[in-house]
Amino acid sequence: MEITKEKPSARRGRPKVIGETQRRQSIVTAAHEAFVELGFARTTTAVVATKAKVSKRSIYEVFRDKTELFAAVVGANQHLILDLPRPQDETLPILETLIKIFRLDIDDEAERAREAILNLIVRESVQFPELSDYLYEHKIIRSREKLIEWLQREAERGRMTIEDPLLCAGMLMDIVFGALLPRRRLLQAVDRARRTQDIKKRLEIFLRGIGFDAP
Repeated sequence: MEITKEKPSARRGRPKVIGETQRRQSIVTAAHEAFVELGFARTTTAVVATKAKVSKRSIYEVFRDKTELFAAVVGANQHLILDLPRPQDETLPILETLIKIFRLDIDDEAERAREAILNLIVRESVQFPELSDYLYEHKIIRSREKLIEWLQREAERGRMTIEDPLLCAGMLMDIVFGALLPRRRLLQAVDRARRTQDIKKRLEIFLRGIGFDAP
């Protein structure tokens, strides 16, 4: 009797898509590591390719240039900076909501990761203003805008009184990120915990200043 071998089934599109997603993620992860370690100027596609274990051609198949790759790194880490938007029907006390928005409840490992991405953005934007322009023009960074939208919505819900959402958003950003970007790096977890408590106290003072008694 003749045995007929089954022909291998044709590859479907789904695994390929997953493969491309994983490749992009590995490139972004490698680029993140390279940018933090070497900075934007010294990071090359060759360095990223080596870290991601892909070819340089593979990188250019996904990203047009190094600036777009930098933007992808920043975009992938937005969750470490602000937790916005919030649920439409959120009922947490305002202070607790601000703590969640500014991710003041994350663990020490996540806090160190946030510190690294914040320092990366600030450092490279100062050295390369065109990077900052690119991030804002392509709406990669919309922290202030998202915070303004949240303040306006909470005011409309009657949860707080805000005369100038733009001004208040700027004040909140200064309160939090001014403290999260110190001149010296905090190496000890206890120092970072103390800094977080100081930020929470400042948020309480801000809320009292706008006539809101934080619990």
